[in-house]
Amino acid sequence: MYTITKRGLLHFVAAGLLGAVGFGHTALAADYPTGPITMLVGYGAGGQTDLVARATAKVMAGELGVPINVVNKPGAGGAVAARDIAKAKPDGYTMLFHSNSVINSAPFIMEQVNYTPEDFEYAGMITAYQVGMATQKDRPFNTITEYVDWAKKNPGSSYGALSPEARLYITEIAKQNGLDVNIVPLKSGSEMINALLGNQVALAFSGGIHYRYPDELKTVSALTTFRHTSAPDVPTIEEEGYPLGMDSRTTLILPKGTPRPILDRLAGALKAAETDAEFAKITEAANIPIKYFGVDAANKEMRDSYAKNKGIMQRAGLISN
Repeated sequence: MYTITKRGLLHFVAAGLLGAVGFGHTALAADYPTGPITMLVGYGAGGQTDLVARATAKVMAGELGVPINVVNKPGAGGAVAARDIAKAKPDGYTMLFHSNSVINSAPFIMEQVNYTPEDFEYAGMITAYQVGMATQKDRPFNTITEYVDWAKKNPGSSYGALSPEARLYITEIAKQNGLDVNIVPLKSGSEMINALLGNQVALAFSGGIHYRYPDELKTVSALTTFRHTSAPDVPTIEEEGYPLGMDSRTTLILPKGTPRPILDRLAGALKAAETDAEFAKITEAANIPIKYFGVDAANKEMRDSYAKNKGIMQRAGLISN
């Protein structure tokens, strides 16, 4: 006779529960989605992130067969929206489309933000930012070195920043060179463009949307680890002696615990944007590079960039460990 021991019974029950959970997740993904999805954007309307988010939502809605409603929720460089996502139900119906900088750099700059890559789930990435410092075409400086010389002669000049990361760059440059710079807080890429075109600031942090105005604006520095395809002759900030180059990508961020089948479903819909003609038209008009990452690649990028950026902050003396 076969006897079921207590330990064997527990193993049997545990296996059954795990199987039920796995089946439940698979069934959930098979039915998902059955209703509208909310896509939060952590910046105001009109900027590069908002532009790409709306184009992405349109493609994904077509793939998923349900509406995707874009809701702008600016504040603290995206941290306000990220907080809402962290508290949202992990069912795939609320997600954040935002720069991954809100997770891989903001926590090192903002005391009230302590996110790590493990606090969220990721359903992929779709575009890379040509993050840089932009100014008016007729300004008498074309590099950071030339800007520093100009700023010393023009104390109190204004710099437009829409995130903690944006403030980091100018703060470090000013500290190393003894500059007096007035930081002007901005809420969106469109506000940044208006501030530049209206000569309200002499320099501004841009996620790349300034490339849409080649006759009025120019790039002073590429704040990435690579030179921009839209301005290949402009040196990176690291080439000019400041070890601060950080890369960022638009990322689909979801609450911790969102089932993997749902993440894969969303990532598959996101991938459709990679070859969508209308999406390409919108991104090409704004000089935005398309670079799709799936779930696993996005997770790796989040963890790798978090570690790299932490090292940058440590070397800059902004964090101790």
